[in-house]
Amino acid sequence: MTTTERTLGPATTGPVATGPAVTGLPDAGGTARRPVLDPATGRVLTHVPDTDGPGVADAVARADTAFRTVWADTSAARRSQLLRELGGLLREDRDHLAALERGNAGKPTARAAAEVDFAADVVDWFAAAARYPVGETHPAGPGMRTYTDRVPVGVCAAICPNNYPLLLAVWKIAAALAYGNTVVVKPAPETPLSVRRLADNAAHVLPPGVLTAVHGGARTGRLLCEHADVAMVSFTGSTAAGREVARRCADGLKPVSLELGGKSPVVVFRDADLDAAARAVVAGFTGNTGQMCVAGTRLIVDRAVHEEFVARVAELAGALCVGRPEDPRTDLGPLISRAAADRADRAVKEAAERGARVILPPGRREVRSDLDGGFYVHPVIVDGAPFDTRAWREELFAPVLSVAAFDTDAQALDLAHDTAYGLSASVWTSDTDRAERFTRALRAGMVWVNTWGDTQETVSVSGMGQSGYGRELGIHAVEGYTRPRAVWVAHRTGR
Repeated sequence: MTTTERTLGPATTGPVATGPAVTGLPDAGGTARRPVLDPATGRVLTHVPDTDGPGVADAVARADTAFRTVWADTSAARRSQLLRELGGLLREDRDHLAALERGNAGKPTARAAAEVDFAADVVDWFAAAARYPVGETHPAGPGMRTYTDRVPVGVCAAICPNNYPLLLAVWKIAAALAYGNTVVVKPAPETPLSVRRLADNAAHVLPPGVLTAVHGGARTGRLLCEHADVAMVSFTGSTAAGREVARRCADGLKPVSLELGGKSPVVVFRDADLDAAARAVVAGFTGNTGQMCVAGTRLIVDRAVHEEFVARVAELAGALCVGRPEDPRTDLGPLISRAAADRADRAVKEAAERGARVILPPGRREVRSDLDGGFYVHPVIVDGAPFDTRAWREELFAPVLSVAAFDTDAQALDLAHDTAYGLSASVWTSDTDRAERFTRALRAGMVWVNTWGDTQETVSVSGMGQSGYGRELGIHAVEGYTRPRAVWVAHRTGR
């Protein structure tokens, strides 16, 4: 999933180191050394060994031992205290972690630093949530006390994506730990460095085995899903990979939380604040260089204002700076890989061949950029792409906006629902009745009205349809990382 509007703005930050440091955390067992690239240059930063089968088994065994002997019986107050200490370490290590995110994930400096701040806030939230009361007492007759409570599931596997390597790992880790579970975290193979650093920091705070990192690609993920002592899997990534996770967990009847893809609509009516809407549309499809599950990549705009609104969006998007992550003027860094840049380029060219109008920034004739040999693309608007093209249908994870015009409210809603995904949607109108109707009707786990991207650690979020299930953040995260239990206690009533 996801980013938030809070991560898009500039961060007030001190200097961030220019070179991504590589932690000295010992590796789990493994022999295949995977190159880790700088997406801004395509150069190799370091190599990280894939964790082999025995290494995964060892990590799970340590997590299981820590759960049974230490963590599940640690009081909520103590877990809360340790999480607060971990949040403090994140803040102390902010510059280093931001440098890793910039160098390994290609994030502009201010964005990377803001994401570390958000991660620390999430840890603080779950430190507090660990002490929130859960459960209920039920009426019972004499001699009986009846209540429900929640118990931790055990070892949780957190399988994380490459678009927000540190932040989304923390979403999972902090929730699982707060409610008494232990965690084996697997970062995306392209972006392991900040999570390695996080695990290194956590070792100074948490008991051994409570948080362990393993590394690798799909094979490592399969080993986690199929391990008998992994009690729950939380996965963020593509819908196709999410289906595979669910299938592999099914044999063990293992619960999963899936935060998957999106192709989110932004519906703009003629009576909206068009300037504010245009700024939101640009943020929605270019933020994090378009590498967001919640990205608003389908603009559905009232035909009466279609031409002027698209022109305004194109003007704002064209003014954004695509450049090196360390340059303070940069708005959009590189995509995560050359394959990602190629995929976006092919989708735009296909739409153009099918008759769509392609709008690039002034002076640009191609989607790709050859800057420093990195994986750069420019923001591009595809107006009028046929509805069976990849530009309209597929999650491209790139700053590509597809546009369609509508004449009636019913057409707007039909176009918004012209996708298998259901992660987020945004509606722009000054008509409060229409806003309420669309809020009720839209099939999306997150709906924004006259805004886009707002997310707080206190609000639980989820998707619908092919965007997955399970809740992240907020008070409802407890539902995924614990199981309800009913208890009847018989006792003497006295004389």
